[in-house]
Amino acid sequence: MDESTENLSCHSGSPSSSHDGTSTSTIEGEPKPSSGDLAKISREHKQEQESMEDLEDLLGMDEDTISNKVSYYFHQLYVQDHLDDDDDDDWLECDGPQQLTELHEQLAFYRIIGYELSNGRKLDELDIAKLKEKYPPSILYEKGYFQYYEDSLEWYFDPERFQPAALDNYQRLVLCDNGLYMDWDQYHSNYSTYESDLAYVKFCEELAHKTKWFQDYLVLIAVEDKITMGQWDKVKNTVYLQAMKIALRIRVVSLMQVMTAFQEYIWSMRFDCCNYKDFDGVYFEVWKRVAKQKMEFTDALSELYREDMFPLRNVDIKDELRSTRGRFRSMKENYDLYVACIDETVPEKEARQLIKDAIIEMIPKPQTYLDYARNKIKIAEDIGLITKSRGPEPRT
Repeated sequence: MDESTENLSCHSGSPSSSHDGTSTSTIEGEPKPSSGDLAKISREHKQEQESMEDLEDLLGMDEDTISNKVSYYFHQLYVQDHLDDDDDDDWLECDGPQQLTELHEQLAFYRIIGYELSNGRKLDELDIAKLKEKYPPSILYEKGYFQYYEDSLEWYFDPERFQPAALDNYQRLVLCDNGLYMDWDQYHSNYSTYESDLAYVKFCEELAHKTKWFQDYLVLIAVEDKITMGQWDKVKNTVYLQAMKIALRIRVVSLMQVMTAFQEYIWSMRFDCCNYKDFDGVYFEVWKRVAKQKMEFTDALSELYREDMFPLRNVDIKDELRSTRGRFRSMKENYDLYVACIDETVPEKEARQLIKDAIIEMIPKPQTYLDYARNKIKIAEDIGLITKSRGPEPRT
């Protein structure tokens, strides 16, 4: 995938009397935590402690126990998936021309709303009843149901999904291939419902929350090479086991979705560890030396390497110092493109955040189905196709 060469805009500034980049342990006038806040902190601490105890139990299992539990939960999900068998009647075509015409008219209004929003026109009310007054069926027909609006949108309604009577308009909505998705062909070809996508997002978020510890193992592999292949398989199976347990609790998530989410989650964590983790620290420390102390880039990087400040990135730093090209751009090129424009007077806390944002632009991350589902849900909500309170539009 091509890497973005778009620069962050340069930032400059000077410290003010109220913000000099320093921090203190207490802030005058800061409100003290209430009893409710303290209770919340206590609950969160207890939940975190219980979560760590559960994790210790999981990682303490032998491989056969983990394998047996994975098989058990896999079977449970498989049975759950097949309790409601597909009905051939679901794929019957629409009743006739009249029903298809009504569908075209419905979709036309969503295109109008989407087009208006994309052009920055603020719509006070996304009221299809009012749009029907403005655009009677004759005008909708003359305008081709405004299908040409889709040429300027990042989504469209798939004509091949107009006929199946069982599909709702959310399932007919498809996001365009913008070149950012890791597997757009697969993502856009499924028929996930609004409820299914919501459950998928919830599942992925809970999986990420429950397996934050997983990144520590990735670092051990990258830095210290202390994880054997057998141990790595055990760690992955432990994550898979947690994924199965979460899916059974959420219930709406299918076995296929669990497998997709698990594979993309593992990939995502490895991508972040390889391309993002600690790089913000490296570039920040280099920026402090180059921008503030007027050191040369290579000298600043050498100092970080000698002091072993970022063990995870030592190989990258060593390759840079030896002029060994291992990435699309060298660290010096990335620094010049994204970091050098940050003025030395910018407060360090602000500079650190700007550099964190820059790291993501240096190596854009391909988007997964989690991103696709989130984007689709937001678009559907924006155009009024679904609302959080009433769910998707009824099937036509």
